Amino acid sequence: MSSKPATPGIAWAVVAILAVAGLGAYFHFGSSGPLPIDVAWRDATRLTPVSVSFTVAAFLAEIGSGVGVVACGVVACALLLTRHFGREAGALATALVLGVVLSELAKHLVARPRPLDALYAWDGYSYPSGHSMGAAALAVSVAYAVSSIYRRGATFVNRSSVTWAWIAAVCWILAMMWSRAALSVHWLSDTVAGALLGIAAAVIAQRIWQRTRVK
Repeated sequence: MSSKPATPGIAWAVVAILAVAGLGAYFHFGSSGPLPIDVAWRDATRLTPVSVSFTVAAFLAEIGSGVGVVACGVVACALLLTRHFGREAGALATALVLGVVLSELAKHLVARPRPLDALYAWDGYSYPSGHSMGAAALAVSVAYAVSSIYRRGATFVNRSSVTWAWIAAVCWILAMMWSRAALSVHWLSDTVAGALLGIAAAVIAQRIWQRTRVK
């Protein structure tokens, strides 16, 4: 077995976490207000209540909540375990737990206030976005699982399935990020930080659970 393929992924994840920590330090010790790009994105995406797009964003807010992510994660893990893909299930669960730990730690250390003109109910501090983190950790972990199952030669997964799994992961993350900013419950920088933490958590979990696999 060679550990070389895992190194770039772990290094990237550490850099992402440090970048989120660095921006969080700026918000905590410098200015907790919105960045210019935050304001521009808020103005460009802000929704009108009772519109179709508002309904879509509200649906994403509900399904991307802590309860929604846990429910989706449990279902995904159960499906993987019934097919005897224990490592993939373990990596997914680890990613979600690690992502929550990183996100909640950052929230309480940075203590960035929420936008004042929120269009939807919220709870806790603003930085980073927990919804974006959960979406990224879950979606990337599922895409990793599909890729791993394909490499293991499962007949019910083909190369096209892997491609679509990653496309779906990217679309889901971007949709959740849009929802949080469009509802004015987070700034764009909050959602980017949350997505980075979720992806980093998924990468780290993947390396932990796959490190002993013989290539």
